[in-house]
Amino acid sequence: MNVVKELSQLKENISTLENYLNGKIDPEYSYAIDLIKRGTCFIAVKQGDKEYHFYPSRFIGYEKNTINKHMSNLYKAGKETNPAISEIIGYKPSENKELEAEYKKYCDRIGFVARDKGSFGVARKYWIL
Repeated sequence: MNVVKELSQLKENISTLENYLNGKIDPEYSYAIDLIKRGTCFIAVKQGDKEYHFYPSRFIGYEKNTINKHMSNLYKAGKETNPAISEIIGYKPSENKELEAEYKKYCDRIGFVARDKGSFGVARKYWIL
């Protein structure tokens, strides 16, 4: 699969994940929750004045991604998507205590308790969009 090259492609994938979460229809809903549970690098998007939503780079970093495409992509990896997203946003993701706290609140709102670390025990990192 090709990585994203433009902001509009990131936004399209963010919209896809939001639809999965808001629709609450399985298997898409459970898959989206699992992506958020296991993620390490996220784009944080503030919704209105209040809360952040978080989107994992391994999903939103591939062009026109869907659950079926993502499950079929045997080579998906943050080492591909993170540089592509960083190029679009203009900087690399970094640890951020404020966003980490917001991520944990977001996880509570969507129905699970966040793990202490991302996959493989790695600290989560964030971009802000």
